[in-house]
Amino acid sequence: MRNLLTKRGVSVLRCERPSRIQTLLTLLFLLIATTACQPTLPEISAEELVQRSAERMKESDGFQFAIERDGAPAFLDPGETLSFRRAVGAYVAPDRALATVRVIGPGIITDVDVISVAEIQWQTNVVTRAWEELPPNWGFNPAVLFDDDIGIQAVLLADLSGVALAEPENLAESEGPDELLYSVTAVASGENIYQMSGYLIGPEEVTLQLWIRPETFELVRIVVHEPEPEDEELESIWQVDISHYDELIDIQPPEIE
Repeated sequence: MRNLLTKRGVSVLRCERPSRIQTLLTLLFLLIATTACQPTLPEISAEELVQRSAERMKESDGFQFAIERDGAPAFLDPGETLSFRRAVGAYVAPDRALATVRVIGPGIITDVDVISVAEIQWQTNVVTRAWEELPPNWGFNPAVLFDDDIGIQAVLLADLSGVALAEPENLAESEGPDELLYSVTAVASGENIYQMSGYLIGPEEVTLQLWIRPETFELVRIVVHEPEPEDEELESIWQVDISHYDELIDIQPPEIE
């Protein structure tokens, strides 16, 4: 057969396998090329990120928010009949907020509207839907949650320990911003969070994670892990999303008949 091919002018080429060194060099080149194409963020310390995000919140004239909670009931009333599930609303500095709050009660899941102006709070009645002023320390007051002196901003500046950078992350798959964000983990003492949240979170120590925009240092998400008092292996999870910085909504006290 060899002679036949030679006579007909057909050359036979030997195919050799690439060496291990060639294979390793190729893989190394691909790894370097892939790494070079990945987006990166400017280097900055976790502590500076937290400080800048808190300052950005304090400088903002307002923003919108969405709060979700999973875990044991977080009761809104002294009689422990209505518990918090989620809230969507807006905050206008220094002390105004409105929200639609999903509440869960015995045999009922419904939404109520809330308006807060300073320490005064109004809520639509669960049954009649009419506006009514709430007693002090009753219900969910989002204006306190974002108060410069005792709100999230104050907690970030004074109550964190173990602050550390986590891997940058894109939150598009969890309905967050479709961009690479800084991520920071920390531990927060629970006493101020307890007061800030209207006694819904804490007073035990909690762990949290923050996601922060790289150019504006806008805090876009906080996730708080709160241990259950009766079982340390269980936890409640609070997620706070913040968006539309400086896009203001006119918030006025409701008209009560």
